[in-house]
Amino acid sequence: MKTKKILLIATSVLLLLWPLNISAEGWRSRVWPKTPEGFLRPDPTLDPDPIPDPDPDPQPVPKLSGWIIVVDPGHGGSDPGAVNSDLNLMEKDIVLAIGLKLKSSLEVLGATVKMTREGNDTLSLSARYQLANNLNAHRFISLHNNSASINTAEGIETWVDADAGQIWLDYATSLHSNTVKAAKTYYNVKDRKIKLSGTTPPWNGKKITVINYSYIKCPAALLELNFINNNTEANRLIRSEYQNLLVEGMSQGFIEHATYYQKEAGLRR
Repeated sequence: MKTKKILLIATSVLLLLWPLNISAEGWRSRVWPKTPEGFLRPDPTLDPDPIPDPDPDPQPVPKLSGWIIVVDPGHGGSDPGAVNSDLNLMEKDIVLAIGLKLKSSLEVLGATVKMTREGNDTLSLSARYQLANNLNAHRFISLHNNSASINTAEGIETWVDADAGQIWLDYATSLHSNTVKAAKTYYNVKDRKIKLSGTTPPWNGKKITVINYSYIKCPAALLELNFINNNTEANRLIRSEYQNLLVEGMSQGFIEHATYYQKEAGLRR
């Protein structure tokens, strides 16, 4: 009897433990989902939406971007301008060569450049300033070589209309001072300063047509780049390295002017 009780108790214990054993084995044998390959759990210490770094090397905006500039090589065609008979040189040829170089230089700086002539063309004075007016140009520059009754006259001078106002004068001054500065790296050029069309001889009581404030609607200046009838200066003018320096100076003058004035400053519409 005692033996039967013991067997009954043992059987009851086994029956109670058997479901627990099955549950434990099932838990241990269960297949849990794996983290997909390539998936990284988010790191709570990181910024979930980082701001991208700025461009380490942004491209600068060209200094004369948006500017429309008219370059006017004086004379041309049937009008040779001043002449050096000793060296067989004509003003129209020298200023055209310099003007074409200036065009390329200003285009590199972002400007839209129009030439009054790109060859040996005959143009009226009115056609030159009317081109600037029709294009709604922002600036006009006329290129010339000087001449005098004596063959020892020398230097660079720049003309602006006496009635034009401060912006036009500042434009002419920037062109002049930077051109003279560049030329001085080649030789000790004489600075003949700013001249006022309408008051400075030989233009006292009359005005230079192409830069006349009454005719042209944008700031305008005329540069007299040395004296062609002076053989020493004429020989410099035909040298490519000297022409390049003059162009460099004028281009720097435009840059300087653009740091102080917007392109619309000084326009008469």
